[in-house]
Amino acid sequence: MTVRAVPGYERLLEIVLAAAIVGGPLGYLVGGAFSPAVHVSGEATIAAYAEANPLTNALHIAAFVVASFLLPIGAVGLAFLAYDRTPWLATIGGLLGVAGWLPFSALAALDDLVRAISHQPYGESAADLLDRFTTDVVMSVYLIVYIVCHLVAYVLLGLALRRARVVPWWGAWSLIASSPVTIVAFALPGDVGSVALAIGVAGLALLLIGSLPAGRAMAVRHRLQSRHPESQ
Repeated sequence: MTVRAVPGYERLLEIVLAAAIVGGPLGYLVGGAFSPAVHVSGEATIAAYAEANPLTNALHIAAFVVASFLLPIGAVGLAFLAYDRTPWLATIGGLLGVAGWLPFSALAALDDLVRAISHQPYGESAADLLDRFTTDVVMSVYLIVYIVCHLVAYVLLGLALRRARVVPWWGAWSLIASSPVTIVAFALPGDVGSVALAIGVAGLALLLIGSLPAGRAMAVRHRLQSRHPESQ
């Protein structure tokens, strides 16, 4: 058996994609778990940020910033894993994943803006402006694209990975199940914010659980291809 030498650039690509596949959902989970407010008015959001622990609030924003860089790359990595055997599902899922995660950086920046406002003496008076900003056309488009595209993407990518037999069944179904659980969290009204946060964290945990075997598959991809060079 001839073992194919793996070029350094290819190995680097695998490491980066594997790190993004796991690191993106991990950052998303940490940021979501420590988020001071979910689905409430601008006034309630500012008040919650003002009362939040400064350390955990900074951790939540930092985790979201890191996730905003890694999640689109991770979506590409998931699509790359399944592409050889399910090209259509992988392509559509990957494109939707990238489109869905690109607005996340704006949403992370919005959280940082709220944190800054909450530390100012005029913080409460900015609540109306915050409500107007978060519901204007630009932010509404960002939010809709983010919600619809990334949730559909993980259903398609989970199906693609399962059909390609790249990850175990529980990993694929964890990815798929993360979307409907997250939809429930998005759909809950603001007066049950703690329940929405708990359900949302459960959805993010499912996303991370499903991403772990995918990240491992990407990390060892060169070994599998060395054993089966005919797949190249």
